[in-house]
Amino acid sequence: MPEEEKKASGNGNLMERVVELQDELLQSQEKNLLLSAQTRELERIARDSEDMKAELTAQGLLLTDKSRENKHLHQELSRVTGVLDVKLNEVEELRAAVSELQNQLKMRESERDLLAVMLNEAENAQRRAEETYINVAKDQQQNNTGWLRPFKPKK
Repeated sequence: MPEEEKKASGNGNLMERVVELQDELLQSQEKNLLLSAQTRELERIARDSEDMKAELTAQGLLLTDKSRENKHLHQELSRVTGVLDVKLNEVEELRAAVSELQNQLKMRESERDLLAVMLNEAENAQRRAEETYINVAKDQQQNNTGWLRPFKPKK
């Protein structure tokens, strides 16, 4: 019986060993499934990171283009600012010239008004002188004519 017991105990050990191996096989399969899921997740993350890398590269290129465009716009704005400064100086010079011309015009107008007053005064004086001359001439004519004139004493 000892041989039979050995066989029975060997069969029991063998069965235990098979059960243990089956448990280990199940655990390995579970680990394999978990590792497969993790691998798929890592592959998805890798694809996402590649997509993000491509997106960041595209955005970097876009930012480079925008930076160039902004630099060009800055240069253009600097040029326009320079032109505007020159034009502003010209406008200030023109304002000064217009102001000077307005002052000259006011002076000419006041001179014209003064000359007009002087002309009116001269015309009035001439009219008065003519009226006086005419009156004197009339008086002389009246004094020179008439039947008493020869009898008047001479002055």
